[in-house]
Amino acid sequence: MDGMRKLQFVVLTLALAALATGVAFAHERRDVIGGKYQFVVGFIVEPPYEGQKNGVDLRIMRKADNSAVTGAETTLKVEITHVPSAVSKTMDLRAIFGDNGHYTADLIPTATGHYRMRFFGTVEGNAVEETFNSRTGGGNFNDVQSSVDLQFPAKLPEARELDAAARGALNAAQGVGGTAAEAKSAAESAKAEALDARSKASTAINLAATGIALALAGAVIGVAGLTTARKKMGG
Repeated sequence: MDGMRKLQFVVLTLALAALATGVAFAHERRDVIGGKYQFVVGFIVEPPYEGQKNGVDLRIMRKADNSAVTGAETTLKVEITHVPSAVSKTMDLRAIFGDNGHYTADLIPTATGHYRMRFFGTVEGNAVEETFNSRTGGGNFNDVQSSVDLQFPAKLPEARELDAAARGALNAAQGVGGTAAEAKSAAESAKAEALDARSKASTAINLAATGIALALAGAVIGVAGLTTARKKMGG
């Protein structure tokens, strides 16, 4: 029984170790600054999905004693590029609380495919500039993937689809810019005609009301006269 428990303990320990290092398997390790330090780079959540909160993941260790480098958030920056669109953004790093040597830059990737991370600045006074690519660019961390297959029960339009629809609507609006002025002029003319018709209708209603009032007054006078005549004849 003791032997079985030991075996179970070993299996459990290995499983936990595999889970703990699973993210690192999708990262790239590289010695930098002449082998003095090691960078471990990837996405915080692997694999990364389009439209989901994620972040740049960077660990910095000293190779001499495998100790963590702290304070790099004040001396390093990261430029992240979506390679297919050639759109880049430079971001500040922040240290992850309670985990020395671990840094991130929060982002929500809005397009699938190949991403590039370029770290530049200094590490403990040593200049550094290192570029890391996702798998399509030959690197070890994952490209950003579509989230469509994970959506349940209804599939939602992705960020790039919404962007394409918005751009299409904008282009269509710009394309009819010339007729927009004509449409505005026609609308103003229609409004003026409607106001004129409304004024005429109001006048007609007033005249009709006056006619009805006069007719009623005439009827009342006529009835009164007829009644008076009958009384005279009866008397």
